[in-house]
Amino acid sequence: MTTQTQPDTKAAERGRHVQAILPEKSVAGLVLIAIGLIIVISRLVPGTGEYVLLAVGLTCLVAFALTREYGWAVAAGIICGLGVGVVLSTHFSDPSDGMAFMLSLAGGFAAVWILGFAADPAENSPWPLVPAAILAAVAISIVTDTPGLVDGVIAVIAVVLVLFGLRAFRLGRIERAQA
Repeated sequence: MTTQTQPDTKAAERGRHVQAILPEKSVAGLVLIAIGLIIVISRLVPGTGEYVLLAVGLTCLVAFALTREYGWAVAAGIICGLGVGVVLSTHFSDPSDGMAFMLSLAGGFAAVWILGFAADPAENSPWPLVPAAILAAVAISIVTDTPGLVDGVIAVIAVVLVLFGLRAFRLGRIERAQA
């Protein structure tokens, strides 16, 4: 009796996202070209420098839309969050001295988590919510002038991480014992 191996359907599906338009490896090259052009434009066109990070982040978001690769989602979320923060800081006065920037970056990390569900394969790890919560706590502590809030949020996050770590460790030992 011979065993025939089935082709990895996930790998085949992953290759199809941009195969009809472009080979997947070409997307990275196009992203580098776009980033280079964004930088050149920002140097030649006055008043566009504050949009560089946002444009780079949106470029990564397009790459994610074409490939569904989680790495592009991480880059898109974080860089777009930074970019929105820079644009807001440049065009609007922030009476809370940094709150808008911190909330923008927190939103970028939250976007990474949300985009992960659309990735192929889907990534539902809540890791981006940890920096999002910390950055949001910093923003709220700036507005409310309560620096202790950050310490409280960090303590809660630390306890949650330890509890999840203990759970994962226990489940790993159970699976190992059953194997």
